[in-house]
Amino acid sequence: MIHMEQRLAQTQTQRLMLTQKMQQAVQILQLSTLELEQYIQQELETNPVLEQADRTEDPIREEVSPGPSSTEDDVNDIDFDLDDFSERWKGLGKSERDFSINPDAAERRDFYEQSITREESLKSRLLAQLRLAATSPQQALIGERIIGDIDDRGYFTGSLEEIAKELSASESDVEAVLHLIQRFEPTGVGARDVVECLLLQAEVEYPDEPELRELVSNHLLELERGQIPRIARAMNTTPERIEQLKSMLARLNPWPGYEYDSSPPQYVVPDVIVEKDEETGEFRVYLSDEFTPQVRVSSNYLQLAKSKNLNSEEKKYLREKIESAKWLMRNIHQRQNTILRIAKAIVEVQHEFFEKGVEAIKPLTLQEIADKVGVHEATVSRATRGKYMQTPQGLFEMKYFFSPGLKNDSGENQSSKSVQMLIKRMIDEEDKSKPLSDQRIADLLREQGINIARRTVTKYRESLGILPTNLRKSYQDR
Repeated sequence: MIHMEQRLAQTQTQRLMLTQKMQQAVQILQLSTLELEQYIQQELETNPVLEQADRTEDPIREEVSPGPSSTEDDVNDIDFDLDDFSERWKGLGKSERDFSINPDAAERRDFYEQSITREESLKSRLLAQLRLAATSPQQALIGERIIGDIDDRGYFTGSLEEIAKELSASESDVEAVLHLIQRFEPTGVGARDVVECLLLQAEVEYPDEPELRELVSNHLLELERGQIPRIARAMNTTPERIEQLKSMLARLNPWPGYEYDSSPPQYVVPDVIVEKDEETGEFRVYLSDEFTPQVRVSSNYLQLAKSKNLNSEEKKYLREKIESAKWLMRNIHQRQNTILRIAKAIVEVQHEFFEKGVEAIKPLTLQEIADKVGVHEATVSRATRGKYMQTPQGLFEMKYFFSPGLKNDSGENQSSKSVQMLIKRMIDEEDKSKPLSDQRIADLLREQGINIARRTVTKYRESLGILPTNLRKSYQDR
């Protein structure tokens, strides 16, 4: 018989816990340059002992290492090193001059940032035109109500019947005001669907092309499916003429409202800059720390902490704030060091990419860089997440340099990104009257020693945003 009872017992276990300072180190490592700038500004506002230092000054090394602490958590923090680095911070100063700071560019950027004003929204633009076009207060009232139902695309999404009931007007009067608004800028605004939008624009841009209006009104879906010969037979014309009309149609904007998109732009600031030294031919890698404020512990507070005029609570408060500031500086330095070492390892492995371009990129995994730098794979993932690298080949996200490999006939691994570029080049150079099928592309790659399945070609083609064979076919080259 099983005997069950409740009782208290003590057990001793070991488990890994991240203290607040360790969590801060992980968090700072994941931040991009702009996010780090915001984080430091918040710390400057909340920690009185922190102050922003002049960028031309050298950081005080004695302020980087936290002093002795009396708590158990602080002792664990001192032993903690996010990337298992044994050597101290060696600094990120570049030899010769600092290329990350360009006084002329900084002055121009400040001028632009201070001069930028909020762009006019679509609705305010339409209301301004309505005030000039309305002939009566009732017409202006109806127009304001209609403009309120125009979405960001520029389409009217409301109901004429409901607006008529709401404003005690006839439906024909409401529709007349809608037609008035449809003559406003941008052309095509106020349309109720994409066909009406394109027709409004075609009447303005191509008034002498009735076939274009017929194509939009009756054959838009077939055109989307690439059924050019079928449309030509239905319109009693040639496929070459349909291609001409298709080119005209491509110049029209199915979403006119997006011209007045007032959403703030998203800026990308490179965290790492790679430049080629023309004399030695080597690539120099350094951090773009122009947007990262330099911080230090205020010497006044350091002296105040030693004062005998403070009571124990005040001294404890200052010691905590000073120690927090020193840990912040240490974690920022470690973040910079980690990103720089990882960036240098990437440049070393992908040297041919920086020389020749995307087609020379090599397959690379996070674990390979982790082994090369001597950190954990998760650290590489955190250090490259949301970070960008300015290179001679352009601006790339650091994650871009990691891609799986495909074995060719010689047994060597080839990056999937280089294969994608080969596919793109084949499609760019194809005969548009006889575009290559995915199977034909796979066969051509196999002739170059790259064994790849047709479905893989399809996946790569779609990831590149390239249309399938039937939609790439052109009749103008015949």
